[in-house]
Amino acid sequence: MLTQKLNDIINVLNQLIEMTTQDIENIKAANHEKVFANTAKKEELAVKFSNLKSDIDNILVSRNKPIEEIFSKEEEILFDEFRNKLSEFHTLHKKFSKLALSVANFYNALMKEIKQESPKIDYKDSQLPKSFLKLKA
Repeated sequence: MLTQKLNDIINVLNQLIEMTTQDIENIKAANHEKVFANTAKKEELAVKFSNLKSDIDNILVSRNKPIEEIFSKEEEILFDEFRNKLSEFHTLHKKFSKLALSVANFYNALMKEIKQESPKIDYKDSQLPKSFLKLKA
């Protein structure tokens, strides 16, 4: 039973890793619609991950053995793979989060600059239209 749960959670992590990698590439290419399209699926996978992790915790607690005897050899190998995949996902997700935050901050700053009531316009020629907007990026 634990072997199956570990295989399932590794599969979920592989899917999350693949989707996050795609999302990073889509952010870099400004394909934000594709990033938003993945959100519901990633939330679904996060719930599945959480449920599987709870199941694994319950199985391990119910074994009531010393730590050295909890895993069989196969389970130990799968658990190590699980930890490695979790670490890989954590690293990728941090990268994704930084990119997403940078893009969000850029758009927020841009919108704030556009919506300003009295824009800071630096010009010498009075012939420039009043809607002239100076952006700093």
